[in-house]
Amino acid sequence: MSLLARFVLIVLALLSFLSTSALAAEWRDVTEDRLLKAEGDAANWLMYNRTYSGWRHSPLAQVNAGNVKKLVPKWIFAGGTLGDQQMTPIVNDGVMFTTSTSLSLNRVQAVNAATGDLLWKHDRKIPEDVGALVRVIPHNRGVALYKDKVIFGTLDAYLVALDAKTGKQAWETKIADYADGYFMSGAPLVAKGKIVIGIAGPGEMGPRGFIEAFDADTGKSRWRWYSIPAAGEPGSETWPADTWKIGGGAVWHAGTYDPSTNLLYFGTGNPAPWIADMRKGDNLYTMSAVALDLDTGTLKWHFQYLPNDAWDYDTTAEHHVIDVVRNGQTRKAVVQANKLGYVYTLDRVTGQFLSAVPFIKSLNWGGPDPATGKARENAGRRPTMGGPPVEVCPSLLGGTGWQPKVFNPTTGYLYIPANEFCMRYAYVADLAYKRGQLFTGVTAEHFSRAEQAGVLRAFDVNQNKVVWEWSNRTPLISHTLSTAGNLVFQGTAEGRVVAVDAKDGKELWSFNLGTPQSGGIISYAVDGKQYIAVAAGGTLRSQVWFGKEPKWADAARVNYSDIIVVFGLSD
Repeated sequence: MSLLARFVLIVLALLSFLSTSALAAEWRDVTEDRLLKAEGDAANWLMYNRTYSGWRHSPLAQVNAGNVKKLVPKWIFAGGTLGDQQMTPIVNDGVMFTTSTSLSLNRVQAVNAATGDLLWKHDRKIPEDVGALVRVIPHNRGVALYKDKVIFGTLDAYLVALDAKTGKQAWETKIADYADGYFMSGAPLVAKGKIVIGIAGPGEMGPRGFIEAFDADTGKSRWRWYSIPAAGEPGSETWPADTWKIGGGAVWHAGTYDPSTNLLYFGTGNPAPWIADMRKGDNLYTMSAVALDLDTGTLKWHFQYLPNDAWDYDTTAEHHVIDVVRNGQTRKAVVQANKLGYVYTLDRVTGQFLSAVPFIKSLNWGGPDPATGKARENAGRRPTMGGPPVEVCPSLLGGTGWQPKVFNPTTGYLYIPANEFCMRYAYVADLAYKRGQLFTGVTAEHFSRAEQAGVLRAFDVNQNKVVWEWSNRTPLISHTLSTAGNLVFQGTAEGRVVAVDAKDGKELWSFNLGTPQSGGIISYAVDGKQYIAVAAGGTLRSQVWFGKEPKWADAARVNYSDIIVVFGLSD
C-alpha cells in the first residue's frame, strides 16, 4: 500500500472516530419523562408517531404557509437497500436514526440530522429461508429510543437493542420462529420501561398474532397477549373447531398510549385464511380495536369493526387519542380511520361505540349500524369458493391503508390519505395450510372508475364530516405530516411530495423526489432551523398493485431507491 493510501485511510478512520466521539459526547438519554413530555419537545421526533397520542403533528412553525415556497433540499441520504421503504426517521438532539431492509438484511443507521453525514451503521444478516411474505414485502417501519439504546424488530423475528452512540449490539431477544411465517416490521413503542410491539405475518401466513411487552433494559418478556384466544378462553367460541390455531390476526402497526388510563390501543388485522368460509364465526379478536393494560397486558375492552372479514380489510391503523365533542359533551375518545372507509370514534375508557362516518365514496361492502357500530354487509359482495370474482369497494388496500393518518389540534382536523378504488375479488377453489407458506387463497385485481384515485381529506373530528380534499391521480399509499405552520405534507406514488394549506387544502409547494414516496415524513429542528425529512423509495409493491391499471402506469414505472431527502428554507 502506498504512503498516500495509508494517509487517506488514517484520515478516514480519524474522521469516523471524531464523528462517533462527538455523538457520544452530545448524546442525551431518552428517558421516560422525555417520552411523556414529547409533545412539548418541538425540536425532536422521539417515537414513531412523535407522541403517545399518535397525532404525528409537529409544533414547529418556522416553515409555514407563507414561506413554504422557499423550501429546498438540504441533503440526501441513501440507505443502500431495495426493500419497501416504510420507515419513519427518529430524531434526538440532532441525530437521526433510520432503518433500511432487503431480503438479506436489516440495517440501522445514525445520521447527522443537520448535514446527512453517516455516524454509524449496523447491519444484521437475515436467513435465506425466511417466510414467503417477507420475501414479497421486506420492510421495517423504524426504531424506538430508550435511554442510550436504539431498539428495532427484525425480519427473522428478533427484538434487538443497539448502543445509540456506537451502533454496537447490546442485547437481542428471539420473539418467535420465523419458520412459522412470523417477522417484525412495526416500530416498537416504549412506555414505563417496557418495549411493546406487535407481530407481523399471521394474517397472511396463518399462526396466531400477538402483542408482547419486554423489559426495555434487558429485553426479557414481561407479558404477551394473543389476538386470537386459545380453546376455552373468552372469544374462542367464535372460531370453529381448531381454526384458531392458524387464524392470523397480525398486529402490524405501532400502538398508541394514554398515560391517564394506562391503556395501550392497538388495531388488529385480518383472520387467516382470507377465505371466510373456512373459519365461519366472528373470529375474535381479529378486525378489532383492543385496549390493553400496559402493566399486565390484560384486555380491558375490545370493539370488533368487522366480524368474519372476507376481504383483507385489516383494521391495524393507529388509534388517535383525542378528546372529541359529541352532543355538546367532551368525550375521551380514540379515533381510527381504517380500510373499511369509515372514521370510527370510540370511548377510550370503556370502548363504547360513539360514531362512524364514511370518508370515501367508492364504498359498497356495507357499513356500520349508526347506533351500535355493528357491521352490516350488502348482499352479493362476498365471493364463494371457486366462484366468479365479485366487485368490491374499496380494494383490499383500503379506503386508507397502513400509512398513518395525522391530527392537528389547532384545526381539529384528522388528515386522511384516502383512496377511491375497487377490486375484482375471488376465492380459489381449494386451500390447505402449509407452514411458512402464504395462507390467503384469493385473487384480486385493483381498478378505479375515478380519474383521481388518491384523495387527501381533512376530517373534522367534532363535526364528524369531511371539510376539504386534495386529489391525486394514483392511490395514496404514502405518508402525511401536519405542522403548526398551517401545513400538511403528503407524498405520492408518482414520486412527489406536496405541501397544502391545512385549513383549505390548497396546494402551496411540491418537489419531485424521483422515486415513490412511501415512508414517513417528519419535522425537527437543529440549532434553531426547522427541517422536513421525507423517507422515500423501495415501493416494489406499487408496481404490483398499479401494474394493470392504465391510469397508474407512470407510477408503476418509477424507479425505486431507498433515500431520505431533507428540506429546509433557502438561506
